[in-house]
Amino acid sequence: MYLEHNKWRQTQRNEQRVRSLESLTDLLQVATDIARTLRQTAEQIDEGQNVDMRAVADRIDDLIGQLRRQGTVARIVGPRSAFSLIATLERQIAPIYRLVAEAGRLGDGSALVEPAQRLMETRDALIDHLRSTHTPS
Repeated sequence: MYLEHNKWRQTQRNEQRVRSLESLTDLLQVATDIARTLRQTAEQIDEGQNVDMRAVADRIDDLIGQLRRQGTVARIVGPRSAFSLIATLERQIAPIYRLVAEAGRLGDGSALVEPAQRLMETRDALIDHLRSTHTPS
């Protein structure tokens, strides 16, 4: 009986780790998608291409919503040690929608490059953190 209970507890812990990693992976993917969209938009604007800023704004808005949802899920099932990095991602996305509108209005994509870089740096920090805390047993 004791061995069965321990096996059940170990299975529960493993399932929790999997849920945690899945939620954080989804969060990282959304952060990457936001940064990629910002960089591509900046490049297109700077190259003088006709960019449909409404479509870009809709895409960014959708991705921001996804990041916020994934951030909530990651806080519920993820490690507490990652909370500050998740909060940093959420703070970094707050001004992005306004920056997209401004870049489209001014025809200058350079305002989108720095937020994209900061998102990627925070994403990389979160990846490094996960590598250090989620090593296989």
